[in-house]
Amino acid sequence: MSNRKVGQKYFGTKEVRISIALIILWSLLATAFFTYIAKLIGEKVGYGTFLFALVMLGYVVVVVILTMHFSHRLVGPFQRLKTEMRLIMAGEYKRRLNVRKNDDLYIKSFIEEANKMLNELEKAHSCKENIMKQFDSELTVIISLVEDEKTTKEQIKDSLWAFHKKITALEEK
Repeated sequence: MSNRKVGQKYFGTKEVRISIALIILWSLLATAFFTYIAKLIGEKVGYGTFLFALVMLGYVVVVVILTMHFSHRLVGPFQRLKTEMRLIMAGEYKRRLNVRKNDDLYIKSFIEEANKMLNELEKAHSCKENIMKQFDSELTVIISLVEDEKTTKEQIKDSLWAFHKKITALEEK
């Protein structure tokens, strides 16, 4: 296994590592700060069951606040993105996914890739619309030839072969 594959397998992308590092850093800073406060309180009120209960309650509050904050930053944007994706699927092909200033770095990089995919989807949809317009136009011409009593079978046949050539030319692209 090459070094690059090992690094990708065990360490993930740069954005994920930065996000996880920030979570750990904030957790350690909050814990250190709370430990310092607990030590100061312990010196004032004495060590015992009350201090232990206060410290445990403080750690629970720190964990809950950090969990809510980081889960909101990491998971929160996905509800908004799901709504935007539904609008795109409903036909708003020019719409793109947006990131907010405080969204996680990994989410931002994901959105960049998703928007590249949406650009390709929009191109494909536009191409499909153009093809359908061409087909409609060609078939209208063929129908008018068939309905015209003066048109010979040879003219209809030539028109159908020309249409067939256009279809096969599109297929090769």
